[in-house]
This record gives sequence, C-alpha cells and structure tokens, in this order.
Amino acid sequence: MQKSSTLHKSIITLFSVAAISTTAIAVGQNAATQVSVNESVAAVQSKITLEQAINIAQKTVKGDVIGAEFDQYNRSASGDYEIKLVANGTEYEVSVDATTGQTSNNKQEKMDNEDVAGYNAMKKSAISLSQAIKKANQGINGTVVEAGFDIDDGKSVYQVEIVKGDQVHEVAIDSMTGKVVRSQVEMVDDD
Repeated sequence: MQKSSTLHKSIITLFSVAAISTTAIAVGQNAATQVSVNESVAAVQSKITLEQAINIAQKTVKGDVIGAEFDQYNRSASGDYEIKLVANGTEYEVSVDATTGQTSNNKQEKMDNEDVAGYNAMKKSAISLSQAIKKANQGINGTVVEAGFDIDDGKSVYQVEIVKGDQVHEVAIDSMTGKVVRSQVEMVDDD
C-alpha cells in the first residue's frame, strides 16, 4: 500500500512539474510575441483618427481646440489622443482612447499670460485647426498624428504632423490664408 502511495505521489509530482513547465513556456512565448512598435505605426493602426478624437473631446468639453496629439502606451500598438481645449480662460486636456474612443484623465489648469496671448492670436485666425488639418493632408492622404497652433518666426501657423508609409510629413499652414508655408518630410523614427 505504501508503494502505491509513493508511486501515486511521484506521478502527481511529475504532472505538476510538467504543468508548471508548460505554463512557463506559454508565458514566455506570449511575452516574446508582444511586438514593440514605434509611435507612428501605433497611430496608423488606431481605430480612432485624430479628427474623430477631436470631435469626441469637444463633446466632453465645449471649447476651442488648440492642439491634439497621439500618445503611445509603452511601445505597444495602442495609445490615446491628448486633446487640448480652451473654455472660459481654462485649458483642458481630454484623453481619448485611440481604440475605443472612451475619454479619461480629463485635466484642467488656469491659463497663464503666455497661454492667453497664444490663444488670442489663434482666435484671430481666418481658418480653424480642423480646416488646417484637412489642407495639410490634402495631397498626402496619410494619418494625422499631431496638430496645433503655434507662432513660427512671428507668423501664426498651424503645425500638422502626418504619417504615410515610412515618412513623417511636417506641414505648417498659415492661419490667416490657409496656405502651406512649409512642408518637410522625414523618415519614420524607429524609437
């Protein structure tokens, strides 16, 4: 009876070791299959576009959009869009999940004098950020990953970053005329 009990314990121990080994191998393989991607690739693979994220954020905070950008999660294929809006002298940042469109992490802070000056300059623009995005992407037809208002060499412009294939297009649109004032292309950075 004692021999069968020892045999029984040995078999159980053997199966336990086999199960633990199989689990360890499966976990190791799963970790190895999680591919690290760069931010441009993650943005292109998103289900929600920057333009859609802007619309979602404007439903959360009724205000003027001053900037928007894709923010990747730990080199994974997912991320969110950080949309900056201004309403009643306060700057809001609304995070929109690039896969689900859900909003989270809404932050707000009072604008300082420099922020107010930049916002007032943007309010004088003849075109909106959305119009600048459309104009910048007109001939490129890529994925917009960042857009915002800026004063560039004393000129009010919208800076728009667009990814297409292995290239990043950085386009500056004059906020008064809607014309492209600068456009440059770089290769997608692997970092």
